[in-house]
Amino acid sequence: MSKSTHWSLDALYSGYQDPHFQNDVQALKELSSRLPSFCEDLQKEKEECILHDGLKKLEEIQDLCYRLKMYTQLMLSVDANNTDNIAWSNNILSMCSSLNLYQSKLWSMILNIENLEEKLQDDKLAKSYSFIIKEKLSKRSHALSDEQEQILSMVYPTSLKAFSDMYYALTGNAKAFYNGQWLPLTQVKNMCHDTSSKVRKEAYEAEQKAYENIAQPLSFAISAIKQQQYKEARLRGYKDPLEKMLIDSRMSEKTLQAMTESIEEYLPFFRDYLKTKAKLLGYENGLPWYEIYATLGDCDFNFSIDDCENYLLKHFKNVSENLYRMTKQAIDEHWIDYPTHPGKQPGAFCENLGWIRQSRIITNYNNTLSDIVTVAHELGHAFHGMMIEDQPILNRDYCMPLAETASTFNENLIYNALAKDMDEKNRLLVIDSQLSALCQNILDIYARFQFEKSVFEHVQHGFLNAEQLCDLMKQALLKSFGDGLDPNWIHTYRWITKVHYYIPDIAYYNFPYTFGALFSRGLYAKYQKEGQAFIPKYEALLKATTTNTVEDVAAIADIDLSKPDFWKQSLQSIVDQMHEFLELSQGEKA
Repeated sequence: MSKSTHWSLDALYSGYQDPHFQNDVQALKELSSRLPSFCEDLQKEKEECILHDGLKKLEEIQDLCYRLKMYTQLMLSVDANNTDNIAWSNNILSMCSSLNLYQSKLWSMILNIENLEEKLQDDKLAKSYSFIIKEKLSKRSHALSDEQEQILSMVYPTSLKAFSDMYYALTGNAKAFYNGQWLPLTQVKNMCHDTSSKVRKEAYEAEQKAYENIAQPLSFAISAIKQQQYKEARLRGYKDPLEKMLIDSRMSEKTLQAMTESIEEYLPFFRDYLKTKAKLLGYENGLPWYEIYATLGDCDFNFSIDDCENYLLKHFKNVSENLYRMTKQAIDEHWIDYPTHPGKQPGAFCENLGWIRQSRIITNYNNTLSDIVTVAHELGHAFHGMMIEDQPILNRDYCMPLAETASTFNENLIYNALAKDMDEKNRLLVIDSQLSALCQNILDIYARFQFEKSVFEHVQHGFLNAEQLCDLMKQALLKSFGDGLDPNWIHTYRWITKVHYYIPDIAYYNFPYTFGALFSRGLYAKYQKEGQAFIPKYEALLKATTTNTVEDVAAIADIDLSKPDFWKQSLQSIVDQMHEFLELSQGEKA
């Protein structure tokens, strides 16, 4: 009997009729009915009781809502066509959203306690939440009234979340006409990594044609989401959604500026690399977008799922016993859903399930080099989750920039392992693939950041149609890639391909990827220099990500993020790798 390539969610619930699921749904209903009187009674208690019992109740709400929401969302992510998945997902989301008012009331009571920071030291539970309590105190100027928060919570399922769900439904069910047959759009999109240039080009053209059919409704979705995100940010007293994102990211504007200015200084090096690569591939006018993942020469990589899992286990074991054991558990217990099929969400993601000390991962696996790196990336997220699972439940959220630290660190591990394991020709292909990915994390993310900034500027004045969005995307790509791209082959529908624009609660989920790429590259350089002695420091750094600013987390590894030096060192290491690639390519050409 062949091994299943689908995940198992049985460790959560065995289905919607599972008595444990039904009991938790009933518990959620009972919690919802008890909360009004609980909050009313708690207001009459002493401050010490408000602090302790308020936090305990917040833990209960978070625990119950998170496990039910995660289960229904995970079920929906692999089958958006299943009516039970749609119904339960919306039902649970609506029930949990109704509790937001009482969560706000509980936090308000806690934050109104006189001399709160002093009282944190007298309660063990409260002391464990010192960081987030102090953070919430500092954010009080951005809070709305209870009534306003309730209104936003009530309309959330039918506004932001509804447009987000529409995105998943349209992209998850979209088909592209390729090679005489209709195929899932995700499957055709993944052909950008095919070994044949002809396949990549024809798949790209089929992909572009498919987007035409869903572009207009998705222009409504992205316009509505960004308009509401902008209005809510302003309503809460932020200058704009970027300021909100930076504060939520526990990241200073100075750090973002240091990183962005360093990238802008190094853009010409990346463009020169792309132009040189384009010429090596036979193109004189820059690289066509359909060749953005192309490798030099014929690439014969074909990693089956078993090959992928065995390779990751082999190389993770040499780095961290904790990482190895977790990966082994993920494989043995079927945490990963591999294959592409209709109704499944495109792309890849990982969800940490702290209450069962596990994670679940989605990929759309296609046996390519990119796919093995993607699995390594998502297992990095799972490892990050493992590092923080001993934190109390309200302390398990790390900020967006640090969210990509462990995942991209894993990418560096696997790319370097592959490069060492290959002969000279295949080593060239591995380095080429890594540099292509880095161009995405630097150039493409910079373009996506610039695009989102321009969208927020435009939606203040009204709706953006599909043609306008394509034009803004073209401008952003040219500002980033410059003459490294062939202007006749620019992917103007990148605003559809990236799910991050449609995440209801987060704006600017783009620059964190660049942060992760450059930050983790610097961490990996330290690992290469210090060896195993660095791993305990690395794991301590990951554990600290939920209760520190990004600057304080970096300081654990003796890094100052507010100065350009660190960023330029990471960028220069990429440029050095480009030089190595070009030397190898000349040898291969000779």
